[in-house]
Amino acid sequence: MRTEDVGRHLYFFSLALMAVGLTLSPFLMGASQFLIMGVWLFTGEPVKVKFNRFLRNKVAVIVASLYLLHLVGLLYTSDYAYAFKDLRVKLPLLILPLVLSSEKPLDKKHFDLLMLIYVASVFVATCVSFATYVRHDYGDIREISRFISHIRFCLNIVFCIAVVCHYTVEKQVAKGGSVPPFNLKVALDHFLRWFMLIWFLYQIYLFKSISGYMALLGFVIASLVYVFFAKVKTTGWRVALLAFIIAIPLAVGVYLYRTVTPMFSEPEVDFATLDQKTALGNDYWHDTVCFPAENGRWVGLYFCRPEMREVWNQRSTLDYDGLTLNGENLEATLARYLTSKDLRKDASGVAALDAQDITNVEQGVANYECWSRSTLYARLSETAFEYNQYRRHNNPNGGSLSQRIEYTKASLYLIKRHPLFGVGTGDILNAYQQAYDETQSPLEPQYRHRAHNQYLAITVGFGVVGLLVFLVSLLYPFCSSKGRRTYLYTVFLVIMMVSMLVEDTLETQAGVMLFAFFNSLLIFAFPKSTS
Repeated sequence: MRTEDVGRHLYFFSLALMAVGLTLSPFLMGASQFLIMGVWLFTGEPVKVKFNRFLRNKVAVIVASLYLLHLVGLLYTSDYAYAFKDLRVKLPLLILPLVLSSEKPLDKKHFDLLMLIYVASVFVATCVSFATYVRHDYGDIREISRFISHIRFCLNIVFCIAVVCHYTVEKQVAKGGSVPPFNLKVALDHFLRWFMLIWFLYQIYLFKSISGYMALLGFVIASLVYVFFAKVKTTGWRVALLAFIIAIPLAVGVYLYRTVTPMFSEPEVDFATLDQKTALGNDYWHDTVCFPAENGRWVGLYFCRPEMREVWNQRSTLDYDGLTLNGENLEATLARYLTSKDLRKDASGVAALDAQDITNVEQGVANYECWSRSTLYARLSETAFEYNQYRRHNNPNGGSLSQRIEYTKASLYLIKRHPLFGVGTGDILNAYQQAYDETQSPLEPQYRHRAHNQYLAITVGFGVVGLLVFLVSLLYPFCSSKGRRTYLYTVFLVIMMVSMLVEDTLETQAGVMLFAFFNSLLIFAFPKSTS
């Protein structure tokens, strides 16, 4: 075998390892990038020729400028230990554009095989997660993602949905849109594609991740917009499709408004009309200050702790004054659960719970409707309850939305203080801690993190100038060439940019590798004959 062929095989092998490692192995994520760099250095054409090819590729240099931005940030930083750690995590932002832009694009056969390996790897990872879910071997649903964070995992799953859709449509187009005679192999292939689509959609539903739902919505809208501009030419169909595109976000907005609004309602209470005694003659405690309203009902009304304690301890092995199986306060969980079923917090209320209700409370389910309805409703209800607590008691700790509000406040505070060039590559973490202290944030130390928004994170680190560099590196490849606006690249870019609104996607190894790998692959290594 020729040396050139060996190099090409090793090059593809390293890409395949990356595709597998994205969801199955952080070790492979790290090892594969050094393997591909070794292949680039020691096989094929001389390094000087490859490097010059990279420098002559304007798009490649612009994509890699995001890493160069972090290098420039070293000039005005003080914490070099953190800076070099950050540079190491983000090394794929330099390595992958450098290597893939200076190598030949993949042929369609190898590109398709690489995507198949990726989808199969994500499928295996979802099977592991589902097995964990079935065994109930987790405290929080997010923990069923065994290899990477559930948020990055959901982004991979959504992109896999896009990949399966792409090849399903491509297959149908190749057949001219006609229905072929029955063939067992073809039928099995068709079944597997639809099974994978349904399976991946179910996984997003299972994780009840707001980021995952947002990425999925972004994928759907991006797909329809792509079809509108690239595929549909008839005026009638274009009008119908445009109406559908507009209707989707409107429908989502109406659903959210109608679902979330009641979650924030706080009904008026006339304390003079409330019963003061339980059926057993004990005193009720009525409180609308310490306990919030949830889904339009006050948790603190009709509260009789002694009766709740006695009946609960008769029905459950978990102590009333202890914790649920997932570590939450049992009394508070029970009170919220009874409220969600419109039951009073007394002996009769606890006695009215069935065996499934008792199990739900023991497992930390605080709202009956969250158990009986969709996981999206459950996630929205949890978020609304957390925000109500934050709004009433200025306590953001432990709440996803309320913590993000505090992160945003700290980010804007830092941006005002360092508007042009930011705080530098290594001082971001220290700057945030200082901002929380100076603004007297109610966040406890263990919750004081960086902005869960990539655009804010970049602006804090490198200022408005850095944000402009970042946006150019994201959008220039897509805008500069019509031929580069393929379906897969379009939906991938939208999924990533949507995720960056609610997550600092590029601040972890899994997020950086996902972005750098497919951004470079779909820009520089995409087969020329594929659309």
